[in-house]
Amino acid sequence: MQEENIEPKDLSTEPEIKQKETDAFESATKKKEKKKGLVERLNEIGTIKSKEIVEFTRHLSVMLSAGVTIFEAINFLKEQASNKVFASKLTRVIESLNNGQSLSASMKRFPKIFPEIYTNIIHVGENSGTLAETMLDLANHLEESEDFKKKVKGALIYPKIILMVMGGFMVVLFFWVMPRILKIFESLNADIPPTTKVVIALTNFFQNNVILLIVSIIGIIVLYKVMMKHPRIRYQRDLLYLRIPALGRIVLNYNTTQLSQHFGTLFQSGLTIVKCLEITSTVLKNSVFREEVSHMAEKIKKGYSFSQSFKKDSEFPSMFIKLIRVGERTGKLPYVIDYMKGYYKGLVDNDVKNITTIIEPLIMVLLGLMVAGLVITVIGPIYQLIANVGA
Repeated sequence: MQEENIEPKDLSTEPEIKQKETDAFESATKKKEKKKGLVERLNEIGTIKSKEIVEFTRHLSVMLSAGVTIFEAINFLKEQASNKVFASKLTRVIESLNNGQSLSASMKRFPKIFPEIYTNIIHVGENSGTLAETMLDLANHLEESEDFKKKVKGALIYPKIILMVMGGFMVVLFFWVMPRILKIFESLNADIPPTTKVVIALTNFFQNNVILLIVSIIGIIVLYKVMMKHPRIRYQRDLLYLRIPALGRIVLNYNTTQLSQHFGTLFQSGLTIVKCLEITSTVLKNSVFREEVSHMAEKIKKGYSFSQSFKKDSEFPSMFIKLIRVGERTGKLPYVIDYMKGYYKGLVDNDVKNITTIIEPLIMVLLGLMVAGLVITVIGPIYQLIANVGA
């Protein structure tokens, strides 16, 4: 029998072939998107709430645990989605899955919906064969993180409302009340107290320069946003937040909690410490902590341990660094991270409650001063004029 000359398969070309297939799919997808009609494009305009992502992740985890395939599960969740924007994105995820892409690779195309921390955890679950369990942990993490953010933001709603009411009061005073009172003073041709003259001068200025005032406010907002795009200016602003006595402690504890939450979830999923820090640095909002976490990742690459990677003048709490060292030495780092997540979260809750308690009387005092100022500058002189006329 003549032996067949079978050439060995060149395994080195497989990644290149797969990459070419991926690039071809991406190119075809972009061409398809360009051909979309106006109605289809309008249907994709909108927002996707964090709650929808959490529910999607949790439902997908349950369906995968029940033995449903990824394709069937996502297709079902797409049909059940009430948000048309989210449904359209899931349609494109399904298209990518049909092309042979993994779930994590398909989701990476939409970083605003599925951020890096999300897709990396999915990727780990795919490689370890525990995708359902990983997605359940991810859903819990997202829900916990979102609840924590809402609690902090919710505590600041009351002061914001009061400040808006005060701003509205000032607008009504200068553009509606004072012009009418000014006519009374002019008709009576009476002596006006110095404080009232100041208020009248401000009223005249605001009324005669409304356009200039609006343009100035818009200009300040735009200038601020442009300046905040510069990394060093944004860094100095965030550093200033840390130096404000009461606010600085909240910012410190909040970012420490964020680091513990995101790093802990990523580390438990099986990623390396360096990868965990790199991803966590993209999630942190404060530039000071984001820069330090990136610096930590670079130091670990050079051979330093986790606890040695913190800066000498680190902004992180000293107890946090010491506990990291303890967890590293004892091999209980995941447990220590989980403990610190709860500990610093509790500190933030207490700080927010204390700040709210302090702000309320301050706001009441400020409102009282505004009313007193109104009485002294406006109502008092009017009452005096009426008394003089009566006499």
